[in-house]
Amino acid sequence: MASPSATAAALASASAAGLALALAADGGAPDWVQLLPAGPTLQGRDGRTFTMTDPVAVAGRGRRPFALDWEHGQDLKAPQGEAAPAAGWAEEVAVRDGQIWARVEWTPRAAAAISAREYRFLSPAFTHTAAGEVVELVGAGLVNRPNFEMTALNARETPTTEPTMKAVFTALGLPESATEAEAVLAI
Repeated sequence: MASPSATAAALASASAAGLALALAADGGAPDWVQLLPAGPTLQGRDGRTFTMTDPVAVAGRGRRPFALDWEHGQDLKAPQGEAAPAAGWAEEVAVRDGQIWARVEWTPRAAAAISAREYRFLSPAFTHTAAGEVVELVGAGLVNRPNFEMTALNARETPTTEPTMKAVFTALGLPESATEAEAVLAI
């Protein structure tokens, strides 16, 4: 069983992560955005599965800044010779609770589209091995249907500062599949 101080630290971390989901103070596009969910297994809605066993290594690879675009334009339109303008630039990348986040400088057009809720999510573009291990982030696209479960860019509600049950289970040294009753017993 986790010590009370370890449990408190994990809960504080979960609360801080919840606060990171808020919109910018002026209601505009957020400065920090989620690019990849926590691994090690990244299950896509389309059935593809990837792994990310070392998010710190993934976050440390690649060039900075890298472009965030519209609907994966760098991957889909640019190779066809079509315009694929940037929506923003990821200037800094960090790992938070196993997730990869980036500090973004948005273009005025993208910031307006996010504020107007025309786009709600980001979908990462990354390289991976033949076995599906994520190697490097190369970009992200503004989308409305991301393949991964992602944090919305423009939630209207103030995010909760309450820890998720997953964070509680982790703090208690329980598997993610644990029940609330098992968590109560562990406490």
